Amino acid sequence: MAIMILFLSTLSLYYFNTYYAPYDAHVYKLKLDGREIDLNHPRERWDLPKELEEISGLSFYRNNKLACVQDEDGIFYIYDLKKKEISRKHQFGEKGDYEGVEVVHDTAYVLKSNGDIFQFKVTKKDIGDVFKLKTDLTKKNDSEGLGFHKDFEELLIACKEEPGTDKVEIEKSRSVYRITLNDKRFKKKPKFVIDGKSYNRMLDEKGLSKKKHKPFKPSGVAVDPKTNYTYVIGTVGKMMVILNDSGEIEDLIPMNPKVFWQPEGICFSPDGDLYISSEGIDKKGYILKF
Repeated sequence: MAIMILFLSTLSLYYFNTYYAPYDAHVYKLKLDGREIDLNHPRERWDLPKELEEISGLSFYRNNKLACVQDEDGIFYIYDLKKKEISRKHQFGEKGDYEGVEVVHDTAYVLKSNGDIFQFKVTKKDIGDVFKLKTDLTKKNDSEGLGFHKDFEELLIACKEEPGTDKVEIEKSRSVYRITLNDKRFKKKPKFVIDGKSYNRMLDEKGLSKKKHKPFKPSGVAVDPKTNYTYVIGTVGKMMVILNDSGEIEDLIPMNPKVFWQPEGICFSPDGDLYISSEGIDKKGYILKF
């Protein structure tokens, strides 16, 4: 009997540490398009200077360079990964809550939490005139992520809070809206809706703790150029949600808080390298490469 009790206790401990453990290595490995991304083990890390402690948005700019913004000052930064330093910075706006950035064909777009998007050209040494794109989003949506889908030439906007607008009613979900760049039009219907029931069902299927990963509140969005899957990360919920072209949840990958202190920015290089930035909170902000 004692041997049987010991066996059952060991078996229970085994399942607790593998299937139910939210930060076990096996739930961090994502295999897509012949590639494996292990979120527990970044390939490289860059610790950022003090002024980027609250880095909030990230975009691929060109070889060895990323564009970024922080969430207090209207400054557009270019960070040189090879030199490990800020190579350029330009003031484009007043102080405010800036949460996302994308550079598309030498034009930069910066997202403010109230849904406004600032647009300007990025030349070799300076930036051009700044224009503002309006959306139906407001402070109640708390827009936090800005991405780009090259196949459709559209910007993606991930909302942290209210999924709907005054013109679209949505409940118990998280939404990703879009702006088509050919006509600069905001589409009233979300491109993707991360349904709460589907999210809960996937948590159950993967044996992930609802206590640790709910609520899920997006803080960044990017499109994988190799698969066209859309990656949505959330500091609140510590989760990476991967959506296919139909908007269905393809996978959930938990984000270990020991690796990601406060993940806010996400982008891919054209070759498929994944970069995620994290705010510092009395520590240095940093960028990780996978």
